[in-house]
Amino acid sequence: MRVLLLADWGKPMYPELRKKFPEIEFVEAYGDVEIKAAVRDAEVVFGYLTGEQFALNRKIKWIQTLDAGMEGLFRKIPEVAETRIVVTNARGAGAPQIGEHGIALILALARGLPDFWQLKSARRWDQDHGLSIVQMIYGKTAGIIGFGKSGREIGWRCKALGMNVIALDKHAVDGDPVVVNVWSLDRLKELMAASDFVVVTVPYSEANENMIGAAELGVMKKTAFLIVTSRGRIVEHRALLAALKEKRIAGAGLDVAVQEPLPAENELWALDNVIITPHIAGNSPELDRWTYDIFEDNLHRYVKGQPLRNIVNKQLRY
Repeated sequence: MRVLLLADWGKPMYPELRKKFPEIEFVEAYGDVEIKAAVRDAEVVFGYLTGEQFALNRKIKWIQTLDAGMEGLFRKIPEVAETRIVVTNARGAGAPQIGEHGIALILALARGLPDFWQLKSARRWDQDHGLSIVQMIYGKTAGIIGFGKSGREIGWRCKALGMNVIALDKHAVDGDPVVVNVWSLDRLKELMAASDFVVVTVPYSEANENMIGAAELGVMKKTAFLIVTSRGRIVEHRALLAALKEKRIAGAGLDVAVQEPLPAENELWALDNVIITPHIAGNSPELDRWTYDIFEDNLHRYVKGQPLRNIVNKQLRY
């Protein structure tokens, strides 16, 4: 069996694979020419192929991607959805980091840190202004949209800080011990209306694009904040921009944008009630290792004929 390794960041860890799986032929390939030469007989792929590279192979049975989001695979080789190839992703590798980043955005907005950064830059000690903007998150409600691994990581941290946590998901999932019941998607507006912090962790799919628009933002409290850590296209950009500019919601913490990199001329940059981070919520020095660990565990399962972790529904594309 040939396993094709395409992630160059995994070079320090690949000797472990060869030691643990001596019966497998591992081939590292990083350039287009190398990949095209090696892909023809590969049964397993760790990483991403282009459409042209994928077309050279008719033996692939399993692709392990490097991310939780699936756009990178389905944009390059959409035809994989119609094959019998098993696709798994790295869902969960970045979830603890997303949990911490989500909490950081909540605390930064609640404690007015963007304002204090501006005051520091201006060398102004403005206690009166500070007293007028800081608030507690204890006792406030965090509403989490999408209660998968990332949503759960944010949720239990919110609960530990004394927040009331509610959550919804398209699928029936167990919320214990974070929430009593995970609501269904038809209660989206109810969740947004009840929350002081609306946290969006739902994965992207065509069906989820713009699921939060003007109508949904319109039911939020004027004092509420929106936190988005999954994909920018979940929230309708113009509706969000209008709600923020007109102060119909208190502010937003955005790790993702509808267009990335976010263009310099985008109006979001100029808004003082918005924190923007460049799609790094799931990152840390540990991420590569944890992504590799998911692959190694799945490879053990694959060799033994056991069910794989993180199997992607190729029709839903997550």
